[in-house]
Amino acid sequence: MSKRRSDLPKRVYEKGGAYWHVRAEGKKRIWTRLSTIRDGLPALYRALADMEQADQARDSMAALIADWLAEVGSRHSVKTQANDAYQTRTISESFQEFRAQEVTAPAIVEFLKHFSDKPRTYNAYRSMLRELMRFAEEKGYRPPGTNPVDSLKTMSVKARTRYITDSEVRRIKVAVMYGDDGKRTRSGQTICALIDMAYLTGQRIGDLLTLRWSDVGKQGITFQPAKTEGSTGAQVLIAWTQRLRDVVDRLRALPNKSPAFVFCTLQRQPYTYSGASTAWKRAVKRAGVKDCHFHDLRGKALTDVDRGRGIMEAQRMGAHSTQSQTADYVRHKRALKVDATR
Repeated sequence: MSKRRSDLPKRVYEKGGAYWHVRAEGKKRIWTRLSTIRDGLPALYRALADMEQADQARDSMAALIADWLAEVGSRHSVKTQANDAYQTRTISESFQEFRAQEVTAPAIVEFLKHFSDKPRTYNAYRSMLRELMRFAEEKGYRPPGTNPVDSLKTMSVKARTRYITDSEVRRIKVAVMYGDDGKRTRSGQTICALIDMAYLTGQRIGDLLTLRWSDVGKQGITFQPAKTEGSTGAQVLIAWTQRLRDVVDRLRALPNKSPAFVFCTLQRQPYTYSGASTAWKRAVKRAGVKDCHFHDLRGKALTDVDRGRGIMEAQRMGAHSTQSQTADYVRHKRALKVDATR
């Protein structure tokens, strides 16, 4: 039985554990297998790009994007690959008539107008287009030094000031454990442990979801942040506290414990970003907590460490290469304390 999800690209269906592309030839339907569902959306979008590439010129934007996904994007983390796939799909559709050398600054400005009310999204697409144009130069499709994005300014983004209170965290955890029907949720214990570990370690959700039992040692838990893997390579060892040990003990006691991954589904598969994010958003809504992102737990952790143990300790927890990075990260979460004039 085939079905089509609303979040899939046009003419893509699920059938027999795989994604299929369907095109019509008169009354006949031609089914082309793209990738297995378990390989995720990045593999689907790469397969789509490969299929489209067959009919495209080598230096078309569609072909350029397919090459970039295979040569560059494939080295990114799973979560980043999903973001890359979504962004490049949008860009490919908007620039489908362009060859790489035909992309100009005015054409990019016209494309970015669609995101002018969303500064972060605007900057993300600007950054992706800049990277694609750099790749086009590398491939010889554009002369060196002709990146049209370089002349376009980024949009200023207002710093996030949200600080989650302890009370809000408790309410969200209760909402994780109990669904709309008042009954206990099947994944509640795992997601609760994920929330606790996010706060206690100050790590990003992507690094938590890829955490393996082999990273849990005698001295504590070792994280290799994906954001530093390709640059400084900095690792973070979060030393044991009683609360952190308790969280790990709860995870070890779960009946669906995976032999490899710390956070896993009922089927013992590693939790995806989409799955964990959906559970979080549903709980936040049930709890009635406004304007609350999972990443705010990291902000809360670093801010609390800064308050209690100082900026250097917060910097180490955040795996920031400079203290100014940490200062910029936490300074918006709390008011600066100064004495009155007299």
